[in-house]
Amino acid sequence: MSQIALNLPNPLAARESLFLSTDGAPFTTSRAVAERFGKQHKNVIQSIENLITNCPDSEFSQLNFQPAEYLDAQKKPRIEYRLTHDGFAFLAMRFTGKEAMAWQIAFLQAFNALEAELRTKEARFAKALDHVRPTLRPIVEGTEQGQSRADIAAPLGKSVNSVTYHRRKARELGLLPTHH
Repeated sequence: MSQIALNLPNPLAARESLFLSTDGAPFTTSRAVAERFGKQHKNVIQSIENLITNCPDSEFSQLNFQPAEYLDAQKKPRIEYRLTHDGFAFLAMRFTGKEAMAWQIAFLQAFNALEAELRTKEARFAKALDHVRPTLRPIVEGTEQGQSRADIAAPLGKSVNSVTYHRRKARELGLLPTHH
């Protein structure tokens, strides 16, 4: 069968339904799922709430289905859910039919592509940081291995005070745990 006969999704349409949270994690919304799968939003909400109610792992449902608000056409606040990659997959696997399967594939490919882009971006930042602060990585790794400041400093040709400074910067960047 041809794509036109099945009304298969354009891969970009699924990608346009993905967003990034404030912490940089990709998500989609229950409204985007309803639109792409040709369902009423209230029915998607009901499906999500049934999943949440019946999910044997409440932590899974809390992490993957996060309630949020949006303003409808009349500027009234309405509920929607933000779905992670896993939340989307958990919900969408319940939809049936060839068109639903096509959208499932398109969404999963879009999630995977966006997550790969984010990993690549993070790797570029890590590489740039290694160039900007070439001693930061060996100091973090030495600290994680329990080496003393002197043992870390010697092969780097740095002072013990330099190691202390870089450890402090690493803690500020979240690369090492903070002191308690």
